[in-house]
Order: sequence, then structure tokens, then C-alpha cells
Amino acid sequence: MLVIFIVVFALAGNAGAQAPPQTSGSSAAHSTQSQPTPKLLSAALASSAEDSAAESELLALANQRRKEVGVTPLRADESLMNAARAHARLMVDSQRLSHQFEGERSLMPRLHDAGLWPNSAGENVAYHASVEKAFESLMQSPPHRQNLQDPDFNVAGMAAFWSGGRLYVVQDFAHTVPQVLPASKHQR
Repeated sequence: MLVIFIVVFALAGNAGAQAPPQTSGSSAAHSTQSQPTPKLLSAALASSAEDSAAESELLALANQRRKEVGVTPLRADESLMNAARAHARLMVDSQRLSHQFEGERSLMPRLHDAGLWPNSAGENVAYHASVEKAFESLMQSPPHRQNLQDPDFNVAGMAAFWSGGRLYVVQDFAHTVPQVLPASKHQR
């Protein structure tokens, strides 16, 4: 019975906490009057939930903007996505934005740990009440917009987790080159 009440309450649009005022060091602006607009019921519940549809939408929105400015699209990279998801889980656990938490390695070593060896990388972090609002807040910030539209980046890993009515977003970008393996001496 309690579960039904929670589900009905969530579906009625009263599920989410509003985003708190931006704290110093936050990487994305957000409105304190926005109500969450989750596409999954799990977004309205207290526990965190990965949203792969939101991750796909974030990549599509990034590539749409890149196309508008004449930049080649980003390819999804699984290693980069795994690194982004690991960092997003830390943000959800701490309920705050950060590019590096205490005891956490910086971006490039995190990417190496995930099995990726790019020659350049960048990261955006945000939280908001919807995918669209998180994306637009990143586009309003010149350094984050630069990461999204950087022509040197060719791969991306998007992470999106709902927690407490907020969508936590991590966008990791990198430039990778195809790995060339030496030819075997015994090839015929």
C-alpha cells in the first residue's frame, strides 16, 4: 500500500526536491523553481537510478549542437562512459557537483584506469530537473560549451543518474586515435 502511495505521489508531480542554490565551485547553473521532470519513475524516488535514455539524449543534443557549428559528431565510447558513470555515482553519493572528490584521481588518470589513453580530455558536470535543462545550463557556460563544441574531441561518455528528483550529469570528452598494432614478423 505504501508503495502505491509513493508511486501515485510521484506521478502527481510532487515527487522532487527543488535544486538547491548553486554552491561555490558548481559547474552548471540551475533554477530553484524547477520541478523535476523525470522520464523514469525511479527519478522521483529517493535512491539513485542510472538513466541510459538520458545518456543517449545528452549525446544526441551534443551532436546536434556540434553539427550546428560545423563540428564533427562525437562517437560514444564505452570506456569513457564507464569513467563518467563512476564519477557520477560519487556525485550522487555526496549530493554535490565536483570534478574531483577528495581521494579521487584527476580526470586523465581516471580515464587511464578505465582503459582509455587519450591525448586530450575534458569534463562537464551538472545537475538539474531534466536532461534538457542540464544541457542548456552547460551551453550557457562558456567553458562547458567549449568542451561540448571542441573540434579536437572525437569521443564522449555520458552519464546520467537520478537522485532525489535531480538528474546528475557527467560528460567526459576525449580525443583518441586508432590503436595501431605492429605487424607480426611471421605474416605471410
